[in-house]
Amino acid sequence: MQTRVALVTGAGSGIGAATAKSLAAQGNRVAVVDRSDQAHAVAEEITAAGGTAHPVLADISDPDSVSRAVSDVTSALGPVEILVNNAGFAKDNHVLDMPLEDWDAVVGTVLRGSFLMLKAVGPAMRDAGWGRIVNISSISALVDGERANYVAAKAGLEGFTRATALDLAPHGITVNAVGPGVIPTGMTKVSAARAGRTVEEQLEVRRQGIPRGRVGTPHDIARAVLFFTAEDADFVTGQVIYVSGGPHG
Repeated sequence: MQTRVALVTGAGSGIGAATAKSLAAQGNRVAVVDRSDQAHAVAEEITAAGGTAHPVLADISDPDSVSRAVSDVTSALGPVEILVNNAGFAKDNHVLDMPLEDWDAVVGTVLRGSFLMLKAVGPAMRDAGWGRIVNISSISALVDGERANYVAAKAGLEGFTRATALDLAPHGITVNAVGPGVIPTGMTKVSAARAGRTVEEQLEVRRQGIPRGRVGTPHDIARAVLFFTAEDADFVTGQVIYVSGGPHG
């Protein structure tokens, strides 16, 4: 198996951390990018397990921060060959009560940030004639109440995935998306608080609507990412796969 340089955003916890660890376990050199110092803890965990990781603190909604981060990663590990756009967060509210700054913050990280990251690493992938880009969407892209900013950002990310797949396919670069279902992450605390429930109560309510009969784990999502980033997955591009324990319409 050929090893590559992978960059995962929002890799300080949850799905991002699980994805970074899984990519490192395959022998890839992984840039752990996050806004918080948790990036260092995840990188240290990867290194302790025998892998290679480089932590980077960055705000992916800011072009200068993205440019510095990619330059840092390239100097430390080499040109980025695998990009996982995972960074995101929720600021839920009824659309009529949603502050503009909450709309901009969520869309800025999920959608603008993914665009900025692709722009930063894409030229090196094009020059190499090889690249894998995986965008982390959500089943919320299909529909979800009181989170218009998040739904719009994730639905836009899926459209972005399909459009950029067409642009980049001639250059040997695939672009796909993974849409997680109910996964216990930091955002679960936010949704539980808004519903007036504990995290455990919120997960049980959500579990009851999942055909598979359980909530997902970050590892479930990381496994799907590994499929899209595989060397021999070069004929799969422009696709969105929902990892959610059952079909959703």
